[in-house]
Amino acid sequence: MSRLLLHFGCALPGCYLTAGYLQGKLGVDPEKAVIWETGIWAFNLLILVVLLPRAARWARWPMLMQCRRAVGLWAFTYVTGHLLAFITFLLGWDIFRLGEELLKRSYILVGFIAWITLMPLAITSTKRWIQRLGPGWKRLHQGVYIAVVLAAVHYLMTVRSDYAWAGSYAMVVILILSLRFAMWRQTRGSAPLSAATRKPATTD
Repeated sequence: MSRLLLHFGCALPGCYLTAGYLQGKLGVDPEKAVIWETGIWAFNLLILVVLLPRAARWARWPMLMQCRRAVGLWAFTYVTGHLLAFITFLLGWDIFRLGEELLKRSYILVGFIAWITLMPLAITSTKRWIQRLGPGWKRLHQGVYIAVVLAAVHYLMTVRSDYAWAGSYAMVVILILSLRFAMWRQTRGSAPLSAATRKPATTD
């Protein structure tokens, strides 16, 4: 039941956006609204993905970690929708023009790299891939931190005047990465200490 609610909650923004577009309720520039909103929701879900491990520890609720893969797949879905909306509404599926835009506009290139970064994570999200990759699966999926940084840079680069929202998102990402780095240093610092405590005492 909780898994169904999770998928429903993640799908709801996309359903609302689709219904609004079909009913002509997205304002004077509905195509731009679709591109913008799919990007924002992709970013929201990416932030949730990187927050879930810390939230699970703080709340002492390990079940939250079971939601991470599903949220990550929905984040990739919205990122893909964001890219497809851009190609459809702004480029008219002109693939050659897409190549030109990637070379000419750095913010598009950054966003595209973020999508490429997330693709192997989405592909390898199944239990079969987890078993196949073993310890390498966890290392591969650390790429979500690269993707969320690229998303923050992409957002900042698309804004031309009011940086309030883009700056706020960037600060959230910086905070998350700072917490992650602090946790990594704490783990590294405790490892030699644990090894020392396990060392057998010598007798004279």
